[in-house]
Amino acid sequence: FTDLEGYHFEYSAMPDEAMLLRADIILGNPKEEWINAAKNIRWVQLPFAGSDNYARMPVFRERGILLTNLSGAFGQSISEVVLGAVLSLYKHLPLYRDHQRAHEWVDEGWQETPVGKKLLILGAGNIGAAVAKLFRPFGCEIIGLWRTPREIPEHFDRMITLDALDQALSEADIIVGALPESAATHKLLDRRRLDLLKKKAVLVNVGRGGLIDHDALADKLKRKELWGAALDVTDPEPLPKDHPLWDCPNALITPHISGGSFGHLIATEETLFDICRTNLIHWQQGEKLFNRVDLNTGYRVPEDRY
Repeated sequence: FTDLEGYHFEYSAMPDEAMLLRADIILGNPKEEWINAAKNIRWVQLPFAGSDNYARMPVFRERGILLTNLSGAFGQSISEVVLGAVLSLYKHLPLYRDHQRAHEWVDEGWQETPVGKKLLILGAGNIGAAVAKLFRPFGCEIIGLWRTPREIPEHFDRMITLDALDQALSEADIIVGALPESAATHKLLDRRRLDLLKKKAVLVNVGRGGLIDHDALADKLKRKELWGAALDVTDPEPLPKDHPLWDCPNALITPHISGGSFGHLIATEETLFDICRTNLIHWQQGEKLFNRVDLNTGYRVPEDRY
């Protein structure tokens, strides 16, 4: 960014009061007390897509501070993790890795395939759309969940709203959670809804950990009432060391790395920088920014999509 004329950039992992008072814009994930102390701040650009925690901070409403996120940058990386997780579970790869470490030559028997499966994606934004695109060549029937009725996006066969979720869950072979945290999505997949899933269903969550009742999920996995589950997000994070999910052989747990902002995938980093740079230019020229966050919903404003 240092070649952008008209800006003076300062970096600090722990900014002092003087630095905060000098700032007009924050690019990063500041603590709430830093924003409160930065009396001249007019805009905060987050380095990730999840913005619900920031949208709930009173300071943005009280002082009219603009909030933008990086929605649109993580579809490729997260969708690739979803596909890898489904294939790994279908082919028992985590179990074979366990056998390798134990120096055991064991055949785990029947495998599954994503070909022709019914895929239900909870959340049809950038991440959900990227997942749909990646699974399309497998000939899946792809259903997406919207909060409100809208047109069917590319790569989806049909869309549903929450009133049709129970039926869709009972029919799905693969369920992917790609929803942000909100009052409407917290524990959306509770014990009752988990009990609707097929015995051969695979559940993958790359949205927010609060979507799923983890205790209920562990019970179902231990009873082998699901083919498997892959969790890149948990509630809380990290997942407590004594949680039973750790010991479920048909669970695949990763430490919230599917959509890592930096140090994980070059394509993601390049997109992140492009959004921030473009927004800085738009800000300087008085133009509308990409990925403005609606403080009432915590979601990106749909028409401001990058």
